[in-house]
Amino acid sequence: MHRAGASPKKHQFRLVICGHKAVEAGAVCLVLMVQGHVMDATLAHLVIASKTGLLAVAPAVAVTFTRYARHLANRWTSALVLGVCAFGADAVIHPSHYPGAYTEAALTGVGAALFSLLVSVTPVGKWIDGLAEGFLEPQPALD
Repeated sequence: MHRAGASPKKHQFRLVICGHKAVEAGAVCLVLMVQGHVMDATLAHLVIASKTGLLAVAPAVAVTFTRYARHLANRWTSALVLGVCAFGADAVIHPSHYPGAYTEAALTGVGAALFSLLVSVTPVGKWIDGLAEGFLEPQPALD
């Protein structure tokens, strides 16, 4: 038995969004950290990129427990949220490898948002959109 508003599809969406958005942000972070030389990536780079990805996705997953979760069903809003969160996560996790204190964080945010939009038009993205439909159901009025 599920509590009101907690359908299995919503829980599945939370798990999927956590995984795939973390990978999107983390992958962009990793590429930028090694300045495009992916073969030079080390385990330490991978750990830092993973931390960045997980921190970037945490606010999006938290939103899925609020009445604003329906906004994440929109690919544009979802990409924007991920981009902003990836910027913040990258800025907090490690210093920029480029000139300017927040240059790499800004590039990570833009890259994660673009990667999210790209994934949203693939078959995987369309499947994820199907899971998000549970958040588009009319919400009961609060008395």
